[in-house]
Amino acid sequence: MRNPLIVTLSALLLVATSGIASAAWPALGRAIAIAPNDQDHPRATSDGAGGAIITWQDDRGGAVHVFAQHVRFSSDLDAAWPVNGRALLSDPAALANALGGQTRPVITSDGAGGAIVAWQDQRNESPGSDIFAQHVLSNGAVDPNWPANGQALCIAPGVQDNATIVSDGAGGAIVTWMDGRAGGGASSSGVDIFAQHVLGNGVVDPNWPANGRALTTAPSTQAFPKIASDRSGGAIVTWSDFRPSATGVDIYAEHVFGNGVVDPAWPVNGRALTIAPGTQIDAVIVSDGGHGAIVAWTDARNGENHIFAQRVLVTGAIAAGWPSDGLAVSTAPIEQTTPAITSDGRDGAIVTWQDLRNDANHNPFVQHVLGSGSVDPAWPVNGRALSLSTGESTSNSIVGDGSGGAFVTWEEDSFVKSNHVLASGLLDPTFPVNGAFARLDLSFQERPDLVAGSGNAIVAWANSLIGAEFDIFAQIVGPEGVLGVPGVTPRAITFARPSPNPARGPLGLRFTLPEDAPVTLAIMDVNGRRVRGLASGSLPAGEHVVNWDLRDADGRPVRSGVYFARLVVAGQAFTHKLVAAQ
Repeated sequence: MRNPLIVTLSALLLVATSGIASAAWPALGRAIAIAPNDQDHPRATSDGAGGAIITWQDDRGGAVHVFAQHVRFSSDLDAAWPVNGRALLSDPAALANALGGQTRPVITSDGAGGAIVAWQDQRNESPGSDIFAQHVLSNGAVDPNWPANGQALCIAPGVQDNATIVSDGAGGAIVTWMDGRAGGGASSSGVDIFAQHVLGNGVVDPNWPANGRALTTAPSTQAFPKIASDRSGGAIVTWSDFRPSATGVDIYAEHVFGNGVVDPAWPVNGRALTIAPGTQIDAVIVSDGGHGAIVAWTDARNGENHIFAQRVLVTGAIAAGWPSDGLAVSTAPIEQTTPAITSDGRDGAIVTWQDLRNDANHNPFVQHVLGSGSVDPAWPVNGRALSLSTGESTSNSIVGDGSGGAFVTWEEDSFVKSNHVLASGLLDPTFPVNGAFARLDLSFQERPDLVAGSGNAIVAWANSLIGAEFDIFAQIVGPEGVLGVPGVTPRAITFARPSPNPARGPLGLRFTLPEDAPVTLAIMDVNGRRVRGLASGSLPAGEHVVNWDLRDADGRPVRSGVYFARLVVAGQAFTHKLVAAQ
């Protein structure tokens, strides 16, 4: 346990709380799991309706296992799920007999209101570990088609760890990890990067090799992979690469198809995204809006750590207009490290990082990178500061806001804070200077993770009162006028962008009313024909979420294609385009 916080609650309460929480969410956050012992390392994904499914590692029974919980947009915990979360190892005997621990879960949506969770697993060996996964349904049940204690994705010898996961767009997932089956650092092969595909029915894709597809087996070590969808059922994976070279540690990437074939158009053992001098580490990745990806990293080519980025096309080529060794995102004095990245909703990305330019403590900064290979000239050179407080900041997480900007959360002196940067590069004026606190009390808050909603985000974190164990909490983050400040009525009608979009399962349509008003909400096709009515009648002032299950008025699934959600409030019409991708 850390030292007590050198701060008083009365001082914190002087901070404005605009920009975080709605009237429905508790001021101190929603308790997701408060079971005995520690719950830690939360990760979150969208439920498709503005809420979140959150997973974490949990030692309530002595051994560490993986649990998950569903929190709705309204802040209510889903009553269909167990109090304090669903154990993803569903065999009670296995839990009681304390198989080796399951730790550091990662999560992705299944596209139908549930989630697939992967983790590193020590049930078969120690100190080695394997990679397993499990599917939890939208109703909170572990998928009965999957093995009760998780599907083994890799049980090769040695250590498999540092897993990351992405949806395959068809109800399954692709998982990548660091793999020491070749003998770890003691062998010439070192640690490699592998991946595996698990189908939505819980079967490991038979087109992929047992224990995973090798993405690189280059000499020495390839470390800390991150993954993004290629939007065609496959994935692009990036990593830090220690293979012998004259330049030091570099950043590489590889493309694997959904059928398990490593793309032959890409170089064997990966495409170098930079081979600049010095050390390049901390790679993060996001889809470029097409079939390629944008990667950002910490880069010491100039003797100090800075932030660089690169765009790689699905062909394996570096995108036209991008420097061969990467674009300088921030080269401010002293140090910028540990980036996180999200899409800008087009073909670019928004990158956040920790920045020491003020020579006292790290602060969170953010920058917009255009798909053309330049930094957005409307944003400040070297990035926009999200906080310039005197606290030390770590653990950035970022998601898009659906309007070209982004929400960012971070840990600052054991508190979780958030801020909202608009597409213009300006900070949302409804948020406090230096960001909004997720929870204003004397507690330790760590490892925040964000998931995007519809014009808002939900942040999950591990929370411990002084002297107590860690629990999992969540809070909603959004601008005033969309979610509002507790007790404040929205000042205008808002109709948030549908989420998820494209949609393969239920999506949430969210709007706010400044006063009681007659409302109709309907789905229309491209010819203007009414497909289904979703709401009709008078609704009270405040926030409303209406779900569409991608079915027409007769209950039949609609065809894949373009549709429009049309909201009419007291004679004013609002329309959003959406795509059904069934």
